Amino acid sequence: MEIRERETGSVLFTLDGDTLQKADLRELDLTGADLRDADLRSAILINTILDNADLTGANLQYANLLGTRLVNATLDGANLSKAILGGEPGVRAADLSNASLREATLTGTNLEGAVLANVKLTGADLSNAILLNANLQKADLEGASICDVRLNRADMRGCNLTNADLCGARMNYANLNAVDLSGAQLSGEETQQPAILTRANLQQAKLVGAYLAKAVLQAANMSRSDLREANLSYAMMSGAILRHANVDGADFTGVNLGTVTMDYANFSKSKNAEIPNYKRNLR
Repeated sequence: MEIRERETGSVLFTLDGDTLQKADLRELDLTGADLRDADLRSAILINTILDNADLTGANLQYANLLGTRLVNATLDGANLSKAILGGEPGVRAADLSNASLREATLTGTNLEGAVLANVKLTGADLSNAILLNANLQKADLEGASICDVRLNRADMRGCNLTNADLCGARMNYANLNAVDLSGAQLSGEETQQPAILTRANLQQAKLVGAYLAKAVLQAANMSRSDLREANLSYAMMSGAILRHANVDGADFTGVNLGTVTMDYANFSKSKNAEIPNYKRNLR
């Protein structure tokens, strides 16, 4: 079986047999490979170079991609569920910088410490994935399903998370500076857990119309964030910072604002905010 370069058609590697399932392709340079719709289930791709490769629709379930380079690769519609791209102590995680994973399936995928900067993950399913300490700077996750994902300490600065479903996501200490969470769902029905963002950095974040009911925002820094029309009812916000935040139309039903830093925020147009009489410097 031959793996060819997608533009020139030149042979990059020849493999005995007629399937790539469980194939050992570690340490190979497969730059620009044509692997569209390839069956790579349980394949070993450790430290393999797949920059600019076309893996559209490929099946990579349970594949080992530790240390793999997938810079500028195309994985639209690919299935990477339960694949390993990070999380092994002392082993470099995969690099998917600028890759395209539109509508890809990454359920239960281990991406701990992986580089996903500028990745396109629109409409992707990342439910139950592990993204601890991952680099997601400026990634596009519009409309993605990110339920029950572990994103603790992830770098998500500048991410597009508009209309994403983040029910049950754990984002403790995550850097969400200047992210766009407009219309995002961070809690849902009674059977869905709210997102947990303890000590997350949400400075200058856009949360217009976001659903944050019962979300855990303890000690989260939301300075200068845009919370217009957001639903924060019964959110846990002890120690949170809303300094200079825009809360016009935001619903604070059941929120204890006693320990929330609210300096220079204008609550005159917010909804159901019970502001303690000792609060000062409010606009």
